[in-house]
Amino acid sequence: MKLLLPYAHDINGNLVHIDDAQKGQKYTCPNCGAELLLKISKIPEGQKYHRRNHFAHKGNSDNHCSESFLHKLFKEKCAEYIRKQISAQEDLFFEWGCEKCCEDHKGNLLKKAVEVVTEYDLGVCKPDIALLDEAGKVVIVVEVVVAHKPEPGTLQYYDDNKIACLQINVEDFPDCENITHKLSHPDKVNLCPNPICEKCGNRMNTAKLIKTITRCSYCNEETEIALIATNSCEFFINPYEFTSEEVAIAVNSEIELAKKYSKNKNVTYFVNKCENCNEIVGEIFADGNLRKSCLSETDIGYKCKYCIEEQHYLKTRGYCYSPIQKRWIAAEPNRCPCCFGFMILRKGKYGQFWGCENYPNCHHTENIDVNNN
Repeated sequence: MKLLLPYAHDINGNLVHIDDAQKGQKYTCPNCGAELLLKISKIPEGQKYHRRNHFAHKGNSDNHCSESFLHKLFKEKCAEYIRKQISAQEDLFFEWGCEKCCEDHKGNLLKKAVEVVTEYDLGVCKPDIALLDEAGKVVIVVEVVVAHKPEPGTLQYYDDNKIACLQINVEDFPDCENITHKLSHPDKVNLCPNPICEKCGNRMNTAKLIKTITRCSYCNEETEIALIATNSCEFFINPYEFTSEEVAIAVNSEIELAKKYSKNKNVTYFVNKCENCNEIVGEIFADGNLRKSCLSETDIGYKCKYCIEEQHYLKTRGYCYSPIQKRWIAAEPNRCPCCFGFMILRKGKYGQFWGCENYPNCHHTENIDVNNN
């Protein structure tokens, strides 16, 4: 886009806006020092063909000086605003949509910063604005993007040294009059505050235990149930996968959970129970209406949406998780359907039978099919 230069230097070196410029005075480019002309529109604002008043280089339609000065002006105004906030001991919050976890985050730009430096030399790069802590360490940088984004190597350096980098896209000079909004809503932030999943290495998501309403398939009455949901995953975690702490949260929310015991797996687990007929409410993997009918929610830390989605994918394709081998295994002939260990021939009080090799951790047994022997 063609940028129109609204600022110039007068003969005393003062920065003058086009609205305050006077005909007959000499003005120079604040970036290259060349003499400028006043371009005043004769067509009133709001009418067709109106063009904003601006300064222009003699015989030169290139807007390179405008881009360079726009970058410089925004950078200086932004740095000055941050310095004022530090002097006033005010917080400076910013919000961004994270590309790594797909969640919205909020941070405080001045949580550790006590000094602001422009073009600070980090050896491999010079960020537009650097915020330093009391020890003189760079903790946050601001990169002003007008025509060129930061180099990949520069961004990698910020990541490797855990330096938060706020990229702010500046399109035209009116952005320089909107510093507060631009700074509090950066276009991109490199770091994600969410923890990394130890299992798959992806960023985890904020998880909530929700109390919601569904309809019982037995009595067709509405009943309250407990599920765990994350901000960016459409699938739910059902009570049989709850930790003891999560079960306690559900009970404190006055949700009736039924305790079940699996002899085959030798484990006790919980399920949702209909408060009307006491029948078990089956597994619920995805239902957007349950989010809409949510009665309450409790923060429970983080869950990995990638692992949740993987489990759903494997379950729907006949896989089961083996607590003995601690991995997902496909169903195969001569395999235990509970833990996927091999079924071996055993002899008991009433004769031979098939028993799981992982006994006593797994109690699954099968009768011998006489017709196939």
